Amino acid sequence: KTIVDALNLGLPFKRDSSWQIFDSTTLSNYIDNLKTRIKELLSENHQDLLLSLQNEIREYDARKYLSENLITVINEIDRKKRIAAYQLSIDETRTNAITRKSSEVTERAVTAQLSNSFQQELDSLNFKHVEVELVAAGGARGSLYHRLQFKRAPGVKVPQVVSEGEARCLSIASFFAELSTAADRSAILFDDPVSSLDHNWRGNVAQRLVIESKSRQVVVFTHDIVFLLALTEEAKQNGVEVKNQYIRRDRTTAGLSSQQLPWLAMKTKDRIRRLRDLWQKAEKLYRKGEQLRYEQEASQIYGYMREAWERAVEEVLLDGTVERFRKSIQTLRVRKLADICRDDCDNLEKGMTKCSNWLTGHDQASAIDAPFPDPSELKRDIETLATWVNRIQSRRRS
Repeated sequence: KTIVDALNLGLPFKRDSSWQIFDSTTLSNYIDNLKTRIKELLSENHQDLLLSLQNEIREYDARKYLSENLITVINEIDRKKRIAAYQLSIDETRTNAITRKSSEVTERAVTAQLSNSFQQELDSLNFKHVEVELVAAGGARGSLYHRLQFKRAPGVKVPQVVSEGEARCLSIASFFAELSTAADRSAILFDDPVSSLDHNWRGNVAQRLVIESKSRQVVVFTHDIVFLLALTEEAKQNGVEVKNQYIRRDRTTAGLSSQQLPWLAMKTKDRIRRLRDLWQKAEKLYRKGEQLRYEQEASQIYGYMREAWERAVEEVLLDGTVERFRKSIQTLRVRKLADICRDDCDNLEKGMTKCSNWLTGHDQASAIDAPFPDPSELKRDIETLATWVNRIQSRRRS
């Protein structure tokens, strides 16, 4: 009975149980005696006693069999106990219950916020021509997932319909919506976020990134100069500090880094500083007697200087009222243009003409045979541009 209880009820097995005093020989003797007694009783009318003896002999048969297989039985009890313990552990570590509870909590506390934030992000990007919403998409291993779907066609997959540019906008909106659920203010990084976007989306994305940069560090990698200018302008209007880092390569080396932006992206004052740096290199060639190389470098400087004059026209003289690659005209700045005088225009014309005479690509008549400007004259021409810019800006600040 002790063995039966251990197997059926999972009770601790006591190896010092009283039945262990019976060995196989002893049990065989009991059985033989009982069988003899049964034969004696068969000749008499003792059915009740006979039945009792038959049950007793079956019990002893069972004990005999058990004693012969004792180790096997004990091992099986231990195996069953281990299996039961393993199954209990498996049941306790199943994730479906956690997933269900997590999905319920997340759907109540997070999905609504994500959906609202996503719509707000689409509005900030002016993405209104396609109706898309963020919905729960089931859970797995304790996590709840979301997906985008069309409001009017939920069965149609969004990526199969929208353009590459629209998909990029939806990705940016989804990212910022998810970011709204995070409590930390860690830095975020974007790798060319406006790839495949036209100028309309560039401005909206630039504005959104600048707004986010007010509360966290935002790092943007881009090769799009127009987008860079849009970011710079938005940052200026919102009082956000911008730190530029220009990564480039030359003929043999990649990953060259400097804080100086490429020429095309430079503002007027940055271009003037660049012209002064180039002048120092050209002047060194002149002092070393390398006249031909000096003239080549100086001609390039005059070409850059003409471009600097052109940039100064839209940025300084017109005070950014109209700028190339910008979709809007700043009409509120027009009133500042009233102070433009004849002297401003004359100096502009003289500076542009001087640059056109000596930059590479403008051929002079042979009869002129004018001497090439020396470093001192070249320096004066650069400073003329700087003085013209400072005079106009100082006048408008006063």
